[in-house]
Amino acid sequence: ALFTRHLAGRAPTPALIFRGGLGDIERRMIGKVGTYLSSASAGYIRLLQSAPVSTKVVTASTLATAGDVIAQKVSFDAAQKEQAPPARKRQTLSDWDLRRLFMFAAFGGFYTGAVQHVWFGILNAPAVARFLPAKGVVAQALARTLVNQFLAIPVLYYSIFYTWRGFCRAETPAETLTLARAEYWPTLKLNWAFWLPTQTLLFACAPVKYHVPGCSLLALVWNAVLSFVSMAQHPELKAS
Repeated sequence: ALFTRHLAGRAPTPALIFRGGLGDIERRMIGKVGTYLSSASAGYIRLLQSAPVSTKVVTASTLATAGDVIAQKVSFDAAQKEQAPPARKRQTLSDWDLRRLFMFAAFGGFYTGAVQHVWFGILNAPAVARFLPAKGVVAQALARTLVNQFLAIPVLYYSIFYTWRGFCRAETPAETLTLARAEYWPTLKLNWAFWLPTQTLLFACAPVKYHVPGCSLLALVWNAVLSFVSMAQHPELKAS
């Protein structure tokens, strides 16, 4: 019936829709969605103002967990495609690495949420800005990104990450050090390729209070990148 009315000129065409020719139901639905999103974003902003640390910790932990869920799902599906059809199966609870999920959730909450809340505050302090040689919003954002990516990330971030991962995997110190040495430089180069442009843009465009939530959101993409790279280098690995 809708198709008939459309031919007869009584139903809204795509051109009319883009010109605002939506029906009452469509307008009400869009209005409700817009109201909900506006209310949710306003509530989140209030939480950032009233409880900034805990809000950022929960945000970073939740998005880090979501990122690892995506990575594990991609890894599992890729492994299943290599199996003969009779041997393929659906992913069940036993196929999920819950210890790895906990590892990413805890690390995301601690480093991305708590440590970076403090560190980004230091980077954006007026006293620190006076020591940055660059002038202008974009130049200062780039300077802060370079300090973060060439100081905090190589020294602090990866030291904590590899130590925490080794602890969660029950590795010996020697095993942790061996794996870290093998992965550190390739991962760090990939880290710079992804984070130097995205973090500069984030620092230039967003207020300081949104830097941690923005990094947490970008980390979803970063975790997916790491997953694809890991599968390309180690196709025999599942989520581990």
